[in-house]
Parts: sequence; structure tokens; C-alpha cells
Amino acid sequence: MPVIPSSFEPKEDRGQTRQPWRRWAWLALVLLVLAAGTLLFLQLEQYRFGDSYRVSAKAIIRDHEFSVAQWEVGALGSELSERLGIYPYGPTDSRAQQEVRDYLDVARRIGSLEDQLERDAAAGTEDGSRSNEARSLQKEINDLRARQEARRPAVERTLERQISSVIGGENLGWWGGALPPVAFQFTEPPYYLVLSPRDEIKLRLGLLLVPSASLETRETVELAVEEELPNTSALVDGIGGFSTWPTMIIDRANLEWVLSTIAHEWVHTYLIGFPLGWEYFGDNDAAAINETVADIVGNEVGGKALRRYYPDLAPPPVPDERSLMRVHRVPAFEPPPFSFNEEMRITRERVDALLAEGRVAEAEEYMEERRLFLLENGYYIRRLNQAYFAYHGAYRTGAAAPSEDPIGPRLRRLREESADLASFLQAVRGMTGLDDLIARVPEP
Repeated sequence: MPVIPSSFEPKEDRGQTRQPWRRWAWLALVLLVLAAGTLLFLQLEQYRFGDSYRVSAKAIIRDHEFSVAQWEVGALGSELSERLGIYPYGPTDSRAQQEVRDYLDVARRIGSLEDQLERDAAAGTEDGSRSNEARSLQKEINDLRARQEARRPAVERTLERQISSVIGGENLGWWGGALPPVAFQFTEPPYYLVLSPRDEIKLRLGLLLVPSASLETRETVELAVEEELPNTSALVDGIGGFSTWPTMIIDRANLEWVLSTIAHEWVHTYLIGFPLGWEYFGDNDAAAINETVADIVGNEVGGKALRRYYPDLAPPPVPDERSLMRVHRVPAFEPPPFSFNEEMRITRERVDALLAEGRVAEAEEYMEERRLFLLENGYYIRRLNQAYFAYHGAYRTGAAAPSEDPIGPRLRRLREESADLASFLQAVRGMTGLDDLIARVPEP
């Protein structure tokens, strides 16, 4: 059984500890971040005030809307107490690394049990053996959750220190250090209600729903906004992370994804101090640039952290083209494997073309046909519509990116031409939109 860090253990056994002045400096920085976040929130609300579309949408979801402010109050209280009371092992300590592995193993076990409960409930069997099995599964879930909660803070501190070490080594943060501080909590993030016009793929509005919203509630919300708001395509989707401070991260994923997502959300907190971050809500292109930059930097930082602290879990390096040219390849006669990315790219390209021609109903019929095709090949997408592409297409490193994308290729080229991650981040943080990116990288 892994060791659970405790504030009552001797400090000399727990790696490096913070000096008192460092704690006060950290608390002062927290207040600064909170003040900046409050100002940003007020500016955003002022910008949105009076938008009748937004007011109507919020009225529909008022019983299910997620309050960031309420979450922040609780999260900041626990964050401060945990940081002042827990002295984690050093990021390279084998005990800390084992705690992380064990925690995520249990998190995946919880996710698997919850999926099994949902499948059993969907089957609709009411016999006594099924009920007993459900109670047994729920008891195991509850026991595992209690065990997780006891060791969650120490695991979070370890992962924060590992990502901070990479960020500091790459000189990515403010003033060359890991600032703003890397801070996150393993939690259930809110659901995201995405609203797009039906006749074009564009994020018109995004609103947050409580994490406890059931599937029935989410589907009811989607149908209600599509019925009551003109020219609207809706999707309520889950998110893996959310850039509050501390940021929210789900834990039922592999370690590489967790590390990259912690870094991804940190990039958003970093960019809030620069023009690119300020323009996130300015238009869809600015949001897409923000998300793609966070993807590029987050994936690199997460990958470096994985190779540094968990090398046995890191994938093997990809051979370069010159070494591949020296390999004698035997022709393969097997049919090519199904490629989700390629099929999604084909789908997006066709949908863009249909909408450009004004054939909205035909585009929606085609998306449903493709959704069923993907389902037949093992990829479950509950709703494939304009809102789906408006949301997932903002990440221009993903399969749902627009068929004619001026952002992703330019950012990838800029990263290739940058000497390091710090140079790349410095090159993009002052941008305010697509025009600045095109001026910096005229050709993708």
C-alpha cells in the first residue's frame, strides 16, 4: 500500500520545504491572480450584458448553470490549507512517483466501475441479483473514492512540482520561473453547453452546466435551446480540464494525458497576462489560437515531464525520416486500419462545403449518417452537429479542425522555426488575432 503523505511526518523526510517568506510571497501572488481574474470576469460580463441571445439561453439553463465563483471559494480554501499543511516528497522521489501511479490506477478502476453501473442500468434488468450486484459495485466505488480523497492532495502537489520543474527549466513562466504557480485539483469539471448557428460552424455562445447534470437533463437542455433560440445547433459535452485557478482536471485518464492537460490549463493562466489571453473571448479565431497554443505547449511540457519522471511509461521516440529511408519495407497486403482522424477530416470537409452552399438540412443528415458510421467502427459520438465542430474544431491540432484552417498549420510552422518553447510562447503571446498570426507567418 503506498505511503500517504501527512503533515505530521518529520519535515526532514519530505524533500525540500518552503521557507515562511516563500509562503507569504505565494499567498500574495494568489491575491494578485484573484484580483486579475475578478477584473477579467467583470469585463467579460460587461461585454456580454444586454445580449438578448445570451439572456435567453441562460434563462433556459438557470436551474442547471454552474457557478464558477462558488466553486472558486471552496477550491481556494482547500488549496491554501493543503499547500500550507502538506510537505510533499521531491518530484524525483520514487515514493512520490509511485503514489501518482497508484492514484491514477484507482481512478481508472473507479471509472470502469461507474461505466459498468451505467451499462447495467441501461439494460433495465430488475431482478434481485442485478440489484445486489449494483449495491456491491456502488460500495466499492464509495470505498475507493474515500481512499482517493485521502491521498489526492499529495498526488496533486507532486504533479504540480513535476510540471513546474519542466516549465521553469524551459523558462516559460513570468519572469522566467514557474509563474503563475501551477495549481490544479482533481475534480469533475462542469459540462459545457456549446451553441453554434446551424448555417455555419462558429462558437456563438458557451455556458457551463453543473457536473451532476444527468444525460437526460443534458439532452433536454439541448432540445430546449434548439427549439427556443433561432438558427441554433446545441451540444452539451464534457471537458477534461478547465482554466479556473486552481484549474480543474479529471483523473480518469492515462498519466501522459493528465500531465499534458495540467500543462495545457497552466498555459491559459499564463496567457491571461498577455494580449493573446485578453482576446480569448474577442472572436473565434483568437479562441482557436489560444487553444492551439495551449495544446502545442501543453503536449510538449507533458511529454517532457513523462520522460523525465516516468520514463518507462513514455512512448518510444519516433524515428526521423532519414532513418526510415534506410529501412527495407515489405509491402503490406492487409487493408488499412480504420482512421478516426482521417474519417473526421473527411466529414468536416464535406460539412463545410454543404454549409457554404446553404444546404443546411443536407449537412445535418450527412453528419448523422457519419455519426452512425463512426459508431459502427467503435467510436461513440452522442451528437455530431455544427456545435460539435464549433467546440472541438477550436483545437486546431485535432481531427475536427476546419478543412481550410489558417491557424493550426501556421502555429505548427512557427513552433518548428522557434529555437525553443520559450521563444514560441513569446512570439505568440502578444498576438491579438488571426491578422497578427498571418503577419508573423505569411505562409503555413
